[in-house]
Amino acid sequence: MRRRDSRENLPWPAAPIPPIPTFTKELDSVEVIDRLGRWHGELEHFLHIWRRRDVTFYRRLPRIEEQIRLWMQRTAEYLPDGIGTDDGLHGWSLESLMGECHELLGRALSESNDPEKDAEAVREFKLAMALVPGRSKYWYSYVRHLIVRGNIQEALKEINAVEYLIVARERESLAHHIVNWALAHPEIGTGISPDVIKQCISLVSLAGTGLLIRGCPLPHPPPEKWRRTEILRVLWAGMQCSAPVDELCQREGIDEATYYRWRKRHLPPEWGAAPALV
Repeated sequence: MRRRDSRENLPWPAAPIPPIPTFTKELDSVEVIDRLGRWHGELEHFLHIWRRRDVTFYRRLPRIEEQIRLWMQRTAEYLPDGIGTDDGLHGWSLESLMGECHELLGRALSESNDPEKDAEAVREFKLAMALVPGRSKYWYSYVRHLIVRGNIQEALKEINAVEYLIVARERESLAHHIVNWALAHPEIGTGISPDVIKQCISLVSLAGTGLLIRGCPLPHPPPEKWRRTEILRVLWAGMQCSAPVDELCQREGIDEATYYRWRKRHLPPEWGAAPALV
């Protein structure tokens, strides 16, 4: 009996290999950037849409890597070196275009599951971060690659050295990732700087995404079992200093012993009991 494919019910078909657009010397810079941007979007869509990494994905992945390298070649060939944001070309510069391409190539090399390509993927991520310093997307892709490959110590160094402006620019998105990394990997949870984790919790709490609360919490149906995300919501709410622990427990319908037992089980002790000020 054939195993049922979980992709059969998705509303879109399997992602094809994007076609390569045509470029000529007669095209102006605006048209070149437009075609490069659409091409880049299709390549990125291929890497993003495949939730399940199956045989078809890995068979098509080398062709995608070739197209990304060709994308870099076309960018250097058809765009002048002096192009910048002052030209009014959708806010793009040559450095930002090449940075997007290096980051995308690093992601493609990372998805290949080939240990020999790890060093090349790291090099591409670092080239992207060097071309566009302070771009949180490139930093996240690089650290995620390190964690997936098991290089936890190097990832921990990057997290502890992250600039506050990078985290603040993405607000709850990047802060959520850092907190989840800390909870998923004991080495990160025990080694992450308390200042970094408290800044992340403060940013997420200000966004009010529902995992962290500021004020009235989300209701929990009493008969149902507490899920891990709900437990983390309560624990992180206690770190926000928005209400005393006894009031928080009364509002959630739990006793203080349960709260402290959850904190001991789910939060690294190195984070301490001091709440993050918001």
